[in-house]
Amino acid sequence: MKVMFQILIVATCLVILVYYTEGNSPQTELLEGPPVITKPIADVESQQRDLEYQPRPASGISNFIGKTPNDILETYNRPNRIDQSEFGYEWWIYNLKNGLLMVSIKDNRVNQIYTNNMSFHSSPFVIGQTLEEIYRTTVFGQEVTVEIDENMYIFAMNEQDLHNRILVKYDDLYAQLYIDDITKQLHSVRFLDGETLVLHKPYEMQFFGELYEASTPSSYKQIDINLANRRQLTDLANSFRIKYNLPVLLPLDSLSSLASENSEEMFLQTMESHSTNGENSIEQQLNELQQQYNQHGINVATNYKDAIEVLHGWLNSKEHRALLTDEQFTHIGSGAYLNYFTQLYVEQK
Repeated sequence: MKVMFQILIVATCLVILVYYTEGNSPQTELLEGPPVITKPIADVESQQRDLEYQPRPASGISNFIGKTPNDILETYNRPNRIDQSEFGYEWWIYNLKNGLLMVSIKDNRVNQIYTNNMSFHSSPFVIGQTLEEIYRTTVFGQEVTVEIDENMYIFAMNEQDLHNRILVKYDDLYAQLYIDDITKQLHSVRFLDGETLVLHKPYEMQFFGELYEASTPSSYKQIDINLANRRQLTDLANSFRIKYNLPVLLPLDSLSSLASENSEEMFLQTMESHSTNGENSIEQQLNELQQQYNQHGINVATNYKDAIEVLHGWLNSKEHRALLTDEQFTHIGSGAYLNYFTQLYVEQK
C-alpha cells in the first residue's frame, strides 16, 4: 500500500511537471482558409443578374481604385516599402502609427486598397462601426455578380461570411468588410475592382466564360513573395495589437527565419503525406538558436489568399487570437512558404 502511494505521488508530480513545461509553449492547430469552389454555369440565361447596386462612394479611399500611382504619391507620398504578390500586382505599404494602408498597383493603376486605420476615410464605412449598423445602413445580398466583357462571375457568401467577411457591390467597385467576431465591429476594409476579386476567388464562385487565373511566379519571384507575406504578417499583427493597446512585438530575423522554415516544412510534409511535429521542431531549433525565453506560441495557417485573410482568420479563431493578443510576448517572427503561414511569438527573459 505504501509503495502504491509513493508511485501515485511520483505520477502526480510528473503530470504537473509536464503541464508546466509543455503548457507554456502552445502551438495552435493549423487553421485552414475557405476552400476554393468554382463551378461553371451551364445556362447563363437562367441566372439572375443583380437587380440593383449602390453608386460608388463620392469620397474616401475607394476613389483611388482605377487611378494612377501618381495620384497615390501626391496624396500619401512614397510608401514605406513595395512588396510583390502572387497575383501580379505590387503592394505599396504605408505602415503608420494607428494602422496600415496597403495599396496595390497593377498595369500602372490602383486595383485594390486596404486599411485597418481609423484615420483614413473609408466611406461609406468607418473602422470600428458595429455589425448591426452595417446591416442597417448597407444594401447587400448573399450573391454578388461581376461582369467582365462577356464573362460573368457569381460569388456566394456562406453564413459565416455574412457575419464576418461581407462582400458589398457598388458600380464597378467591390468592398470586403472584415468583422471582428468578438467585438462585432469592423476592424478593416478592402476595396477592389472586379478583375482582382475574380482573380482572388475569396468566396464560392460560379462562372460563365473565361476563368481568370494568376500566372505561376518564377522560383526567384516566389522568394520575394514569401518575404512580402512574412513582412505583412508582422505588420498586420502589430497593427492589431496597437488597436487593443497591447505592446508592439519586436521582429527578430532569427525567429522569422525559423517561422519560414516551419512553413516550408508544413508544405513538404503535406506533399509527402507525413504528419507534422512542428512544435518539437521549433522548440529544438529555438534552443539551438540559444534564445532565452520564458514561453513561446505558434500560429499556423494555410489556404488563405494573402496575409490580410490570414490575420482575419487568426483573430476570429479563439485559440489563435489568444496568442495574437498575449500581453506577455515580447518578440515576433513571421514566415510564409507558398500558401503556408507561421507566426512565432516569444517572451524573452
